[in-house]
Amino acid sequence: MIPDSHAHLDMIEGDTAEVVDRARSVGVSPIITVGITIESSIEAVRHSSTCEGVFAAVGIHPNDTAATTPEEFERLEEIARSSDRVVAIGETGLDYYCDRTPADRQKWAFAQHAQLAKKLGKALIVHDREAHADVLDLLAESGPTDTPVILHCFSGDESVLSECLRRGYYISWAGPLTFKKNDYARRLAAMVPLERLLVETDSPFLSPEPYRGKPNLPERVRLVAETLAGVCALPLEEMEYILTENAGTAFGIDLTEG
Repeated sequence: MIPDSHAHLDMIEGDTAEVVDRARSVGVSPIITVGITIESSIEAVRHSSTCEGVFAAVGIHPNDTAATTPEEFERLEEIARSSDRVVAIGETGLDYYCDRTPADRQKWAFAQHAQLAKKLGKALIVHDREAHADVLDLLAESGPTDTPVILHCFSGDESVLSECLRRGYYISWAGPLTFKKNDYARRLAAMVPLERLLVETDSPFLSPEPYRGKPNLPERVRLVAETLAGVCALPLEEMEYILTENAGTAFGIDLTEG
């Protein structure tokens, strides 16, 4: 089985149970469904309780933090504590591409997520879009040191990658790894130690080739894993095993139990 370490099941059109079942039928499980608001975090927990092989992450996306309050983080903690199927905090981080939320508000919310991950002993899922230096600085200041940090849909350059690996972060690759002209990302992926690799879909976003531009689905994480196996010159079966082991370690779950 190949884990999808980052999807947004509540944003995918259609019946969620059917989406999950279809993914399992082609060897994709578990799925980590990720919250980006209080409401979608509640939905993530609900899907994790009703769909086999689904776990949840709870958080508030950096683009949605302009008016976030301390009380909302108290509520987020309640949601995170409500189920043992919650395995991560996030997604959080910084996004300087979308001009929706002032940087200081994003940084404050990012630090709150980091503190919550440390408090609860859960993995931290980090969104980093055109904010590499500030993401690394804030993680150095506030990030967890005893629990995993996952760079979701990695988009940094070689120097950013080197620093992330020096700190022991996980590097998660999504659909762009498969894009025909993205040789640079594939070169970077080859530099990542096998024990730090993860794959994801970010469904319904970032569909891999040959579905680029269409709504994404968790089942398509296989295409990312196949590309990664080729980059690392490994049989797909071996890459599947590595990705399963890594997801189990990163999220602190026994994947043999679904």
